[in-house]
Amino acid sequence: MFKFNFHDPDETDGSAVSDGTRQEGNNASTGPSQWLTANEIFPSSELIERYKSVCTFPCGKYHLKHIPFDEAMKDLSEITTGEFIAEAELLHSDLLPGKYEGGLKIWECTRDLADFMIREGIDLTGKHVLDLGCGTGLLGILAMHLGAESVHFQDYNASVIRAATIPNVMLNTSQLRQDGTMPSARFFSGDWKDFADLFSTELLANNKYDCILTSETIYNPDSHQKLLSVFNACLGTCGVMN
Repeated sequence: MFKFNFHDPDETDGSAVSDGTRQEGNNASTGPSQWLTANEIFPSSELIERYKSVCTFPCGKYHLKHIPFDEAMKDLSEITTGEFIAEAELLHSDLLPGKYEGGLKIWECTRDLADFMIREGIDLTGKHVLDLGCGTGLLGILAMHLGAESVHFQDYNASVIRAATIPNVMLNTSQLRQDGTMPSARFFSGDWKDFADLFSTELLANNKYDCILTSETIYNPDSHQKLLSVFNACLGTCGVMN
């Protein structure tokens, strides 16, 4: 499990960062000149066939299957973006602003939000859900188990969607079918502002999301306005954010 390592201004030595914490390869408050454009990513059976190892993420009575981090890293299909992720790993960093946003790892707040959803008995029956900054997609997969009619998964890097999110959703479909619930799923990559614009123009803006799930997505101040733009463009009048 991974967590943020926010700097404490009272600490005399800010250089030490423990292993498994979210670290920035560059100054995250300085965005790149060109952010990745938003696109829809379409599933392929080949995305799941090459994986042999599977881990389990327990959520109450649910046991969500997911690809191990090392497996996803090894089999990245997009060379260019994969190079960015490999570069981040070599730098012992979880962030390369505008290039890689840490989506292959499971962060601490994913566990916290999943536990909250189970503990509070969140019922998403018939709801349209967006897993924003989805990474491995575990929150969206949990939403499927909780009755969502449709779940859209969005992450910055297309390679994360292909190497982790889509395979993880496909790993859990058999159990979902056994439970009598198999919601529709769509997958998107790219910058949040661009995603909000794409949603407004192409993704049936009249059918907005009833619930937006997002965790550990506020670490970059440059992205706060973009995050708000997604909420404004994509969340229904009576929708909720978690």
